[in-house]
Amino acid sequence: MLLLISWRNLWRNRKRSLVMVAAITAGLWGGLFAASIMFGMVKQQFESAIEQQISHMQIHHPEYIKDRLVEYAIKDWEALDQSLAGDPDIEAYSMRACVHGMLASAHLTRGIDIIGIDPGTEAATTGLQHNLIKGSYFSEGIRNPVLIGQSLAEKTKLQEGSRLVLTFQDIDNELVSAAFRVAGIFQTANSMFDENHVFVLRSDLDQYVAGQPIIHEVALISRDINRLDDIQKRYSEHFPDLSIRTWAEISPELSYLREMAGVMLTIILGIILFALAFGLVNTMLMSVFERIRELGMLMAIGMNKKRVFSMILIETSFLSILGALGGIVLGVTTIGIFGNRGIDLAAVGGDTMREFGFPSLVYPTIEPGFFLTLIVMVVITAMITSLYPAWKAIRLLPAEAVRKE
Repeated sequence: MLLLISWRNLWRNRKRSLVMVAAITAGLWGGLFAASIMFGMVKQQFESAIEQQISHMQIHHPEYIKDRLVEYAIKDWEALDQSLAGDPDIEAYSMRACVHGMLASAHLTRGIDIIGIDPGTEAATTGLQHNLIKGSYFSEGIRNPVLIGQSLAEKTKLQEGSRLVLTFQDIDNELVSAAFRVAGIFQTANSMFDENHVFVLRSDLDQYVAGQPIIHEVALISRDINRLDDIQKRYSEHFPDLSIRTWAEISPELSYLREMAGVMLTIILGIILFALAFGLVNTMLMSVFERIRELGMLMAIGMNKKRVFSMILIETSFLSILGALGGIVLGVTTIGIFGNRGIDLAAVGGDTMREFGFPSLVYPTIEPGFFLTLIVMVVITAMITSLYPAWKAIRLLPAEAVRKE
């Protein structure tokens, strides 16, 4: 009965209630949509960084992480190769030869990281071939092919088929220079990565660096990202002389940004609910002041203060929950539409965003579990905002309230 009375009281002033519901709906919809854009950007940055750059886990010689010198190679890489190949927890892995050197073209000379890869395993691990925008993925018939990033190609004025010279140190610390030809140009979500890395065949780099296969880095993708700690522990026990790090250890800022996305989402909606709380308090106070005589009569005929308090609380909750449901429905619909189409931010700083690893085409998204958190936040807001109007209602004296005009 109290629920029914509260529901009817809510719509006695239909316009005021609808305006409050609309305000809550619009506020939560705007907050959800803005937060979904931010969360989508962070999620895409995380996925592109994992898939295209650092992978789930990397394995190195411990000293290579400190100095990145050619001599710090993985010695027992054949045994590691066999172990990874037979591990059901590993979806794909790529063994790389890595050296730091100089790239020289007709227009520019600059430092560069040179990564020697096997095209097949690298394609399975990072999908590098899908990032090509020009040329081919190490096509046959080209001697010493190299893949360069779009940002680097623009600065060095290199094109498909252009010739360049790479200079680096071999295993004996002797300088080696070799001519390479651009087979293709790639573009990832991170322009800084594109500008500072080139990919060559590992067989070509092995020939110049050591005259035999040499491995400096192993990047791997797990079938289940939640099992990375178990995989890390297992390989650390089998290969104690190697440094085995997960993506969170390789890029702690990426881990921090991912965690902060959820926190920021909660803060944004908390601020919106805090602002809407003032509107709720005002609406319920107006409702109480308009019904002073009615509330006095109810208390005079036997309705105790506890039930009056509960009635105001329920009315506030109805308003809040209706607005929240409207905001969630509108938010889910909007996020669903733009989540499929994407929002192109290239016109408002797309190049700058790519420098920090954020894609210019953003697909808004939000974790389904967050909606439960939102409902809880709305209920708490309703409870808090109803306290003062309900307190004002139970402070009324029946004898005086019934005489109010």
